[in-house]
Amino acid sequence: MSYKPRYDNGSWTVICDQCGRQFKSNELQLRWDGLMVCKGDWEPRQPQDYVHGVADKIAPPWTRAEQSDEFIFFCTVYSVQGVAAYATAGCAKAGIDNGYRITE
Repeated sequence: MSYKPRYDNGSWTVICDQCGRQFKSNELQLRWDGLMVCKGDWEPRQPQDYVHGVADKIAPPWTRAEQSDEFIFFCTVYSVQGVAAYATAGCAKAGIDNGYRITE
């Protein structure tokens, strides 16, 4: 419905902000973005505009400190130790030199 030259008491001639056609002032509506538009250009606001994102909880609820490595020595034919502090009970043989040296 475009402009028709007629007299309406209390109305005036205005231009639609969207399409640019002339209308009477009582035929325009205020749209959500602040524009005064005609009935053909009026549209409701998109409901997705009101959706807010939720922050992700990226941290686990509880944690533990990393444990230190624990080496378990066991005795085989090839792992006989002759160095103190490297041998397991029953594995140490006196006089064996395998090249290990303890430096402190």
